Amino acid sequence: MGPWKLITLDKARQLAMSCMSGLQRQTEIVGLREAMGRIAAVDFINTEDNPPFDRSTVDGFAMVSSDSATASMATPSVVSVVGEVKMGSLAEDIVTQGQAIRIPTGGMLPEGADAVIMREYTRDAGDGTLLVLRSVVAGDNVIRRGDDAVAGSVVVSAGHRIGVPDLGVLASCGADHVIVVKKPVVTIVTTGDEIIAPGTVPAPGQIRDVNSFTLLALAEAAGCEVLLTEKVPDSQEGLSAVLEAAVAKADVVLVSGGSSVGDRDFTTTAVQSLHGVKIWFHGVALKPGKPTLMALAGETVIFGVPGHTVAAMTVFKEIVEPALLAFQGVISVSPRFVIQAKLGAPLRPDAERDEILRVRLEQREDGVLAWPLPAKSGLITVMTRAHGMVYTKAGQREMQTGEIVEVQVLTDRVSGTWQGVLR
Repeated sequence: MGPWKLITLDKARQLAMSCMSGLQRQTEIVGLREAMGRIAAVDFINTEDNPPFDRSTVDGFAMVSSDSATASMATPSVVSVVGEVKMGSLAEDIVTQGQAIRIPTGGMLPEGADAVIMREYTRDAGDGTLLVLRSVVAGDNVIRRGDDAVAGSVVVSAGHRIGVPDLGVLASCGADHVIVVKKPVVTIVTTGDEIIAPGTVPAPGQIRDVNSFTLLALAEAAGCEVLLTEKVPDSQEGLSAVLEAAVAKADVVLVSGGSSVGDRDFTTTAVQSLHGVKIWFHGVALKPGKPTLMALAGETVIFGVPGHTVAAMTVFKEIVEPALLAFQGVISVSPRFVIQAKLGAPLRPDAERDEILRVRLEQREDGVLAWPLPAKSGLITVMTRAHGMVYTKAGQREMQTGEIVEVQVLTDRVSGTWQGVLR
């Protein structure tokens, strides 16, 4: 078990989110072209009705709907065409009973008209009159003023991650810039004498650096600006110096490796040597991820994550990412997609720690099978082969082949033939 006082995953996540949500976040103004994926720092309030006028949703004829009450293919209604609405121009004509005005999609609905009949359901009689072949009711094929957003309404809330639809809404409301949360700066520190660059041929006992790049990608996906340090040798003095420099310029420092028990594990000692540091926790009852550490030095949060890649990625997704989102004030996150599946092989949960197990999904006629993948945290390809995760509790009984389990689907790993599973 080691010397740590282990806390649960839920407690670790709660502490990390609580700590980071209480830190001061910075804001900045960006243009609409740079706003994609950024977190709104304040509510964006629409200052005018959107759309600002009643408009047609189809190409057709604006008319008084009651004129078409009895219209059909057999007995069409007859109205006079008295004008045309020009796109992007004020509708100056007034429609009265027995009249219609030609109107394009998006055109301004003229005064007096309460509906638009699609062009496909009309016929030109050739003498300035129009045969209406189908009835319409008030509001048909019309967007009313303010239907999208009335003046004074919040169209993008603070804490919301701006996506493609939001950009459209902001543009339609006249925004050319947005106040967003400044991206947190995350510095990644990788330790270990055995670590070498990816393009280097490893000597016996050496391994290529994986964590720097997986953690970088995860942090960028969480909306952060990421800095990488040079590889740090396994020495407390070297790591302490790197940490001091990193804390001075980063909001979060991720230290990969060196936080477990052993004569050559320097992360904890180096973190403790920082001025005014406070250790929030060290040790999580999670498999993989037991040696996870969190500390606060001034306004900078330090996470020590395991050296094994699967464990490091797991800890990031389960603890670090929620904390980073809390720091940015995010109030809405994508829901976790969970399905039920039958186990293709037995699962034996850990006796002392909560465990997150990767599974491969297989679609069969009688349902979905979940095949457990090797649970060793050093097997990196497990992450690429997994379609989902099964969460188990410490001491949970062994689950047998054919037993129903809940699988959190990794939607970024599911595509093509697997879309059927998500329907």
